[in-house]
Amino acid sequence: MGQLASPARIAHRWSPPRARPNDALAAPVLPGTFRRIAELLAARARLAGAFRRQGRAVQPPRAPAALLAAALLLGSCLLLLSSPLTAGPEATLYVYAVTPLRARALEQKIEDAMPGVDVTVFGKLSDFKTALEVSPPNAALSPRPVLTSLNRGVDLQGLRAGSDAEQYLLVSTKLLARDMLSSFRYGIVDLVERKSLPRFVAGLLGVNDAPEVQRVTKIEDLLQLLQFQTADAVLLPERFRADFESKSKMSFTILSLSTAKVGLVAVTFLSERQSIEGAIRRLPKHVLADLGVDEWR
Repeated sequence: MGQLASPARIAHRWSPPRARPNDALAAPVLPGTFRRIAELLAARARLAGAFRRQGRAVQPPRAPAALLAAALLLGSCLLLLSSPLTAGPEATLYVYAVTPLRARALEQKIEDAMPGVDVTVFGKLSDFKTALEVSPPNAALSPRPVLTSLNRGVDLQGLRAGSDAEQYLLVSTKLLARDMLSSFRYGIVDLVERKSLPRFVAGLLGVNDAPEVQRVTKIEDLLQLLQFQTADAVLLPERFRADFESKSKMSFTILSLSTAKVGLVAVTFLSERQSIEGAIRRLPKHVLADLGVDEWR
């Protein structure tokens, strides 16, 4: 059995985006307001210092104190009503993708390529689904089967070499025969909800009976399933074949089935399409490659 480097865990947790200020309540701060407050504070400090130096056990006159309190109150109200110095992101994008990259690394690459967009990459399909329900973004990007399983339409479809789907390979350490496919246990990176996954895999295999399926969150986890014989075979995107084989000394049997085609990443817009569509279409080639596509349709 081959050696396998211990995979690092993705410690990437989703939390709902921070609430943004209500622009309708924002009001400009009057010119000179804060300068006047600063002047009053300085004057009061000088006055108190002068009385201390003279050894007088008296307090500064009440009138300036009352004026200062009023000025501070006015300044506080204006500050609360004013817009923050740093505005919140103009748009939000949620991403769930089948990739060897850690979620945080992919998130940083996409966010760097999309200034003004708040990007969150999810390592688990369940977290992605929950976030869409609890705090919907402007857009969500994931493999087409994911969007379909979540009842989301496709507004932008990713393409690679003109195709909107990619080939999945059947990889095993055992002999693969088509008449044995229904009896195998399979591993696959999560693409649909748990209850739908066996039937989804049966469709990829081109068999009638839904097999036993174990879902994982990362490509590297598929190698572990074979190493520890938790699965008889795994379904792997063809684009990861070379990297997958290089990480193990195990001897693999690989079968390419005409039925094992999976939709590439796509985008669904949940609101304000105009604020984010252009940024998605302008993603650079190296980021698109990480997502498994080279253009949008």
